[in-house]
Amino acid sequence: MYMVVSKWAPKKGREDEWRARSAEARKTLTAIPGVEFMNRFMNEDGHVVVSMGYTDKPTYDRLVQNENGAVAKFMAESNIEDAADWISSERGESVD
Repeated sequence: MYMVVSKWAPKKGREDEWRARSAEARKTLTAIPGVEFMNRFMNEDGHVVVSMGYTDKPTYDRLVQNENGAVAKFMAESNIEDAADWISSERGESVD
């Protein structure tokens, strides 16, 4: 499994909008074949940490890195960055 963990900072005054958009994103993204899971939590610093699992790296590349991929298209169309700022991401193959 190929995993991505991203950190986001909800914009001040738009936290409720972020929650609604990220809930919709979870529902939409986890329905895409090749997306195995998506989980979110708020860390101690008030950032939202999102972990996503993809079947494998080629699936991730097809869905995310390709601008016509289903995840890439959803992210572009959803304007999720209107409500939160992306901070960083870590990516890699599962070791288990």
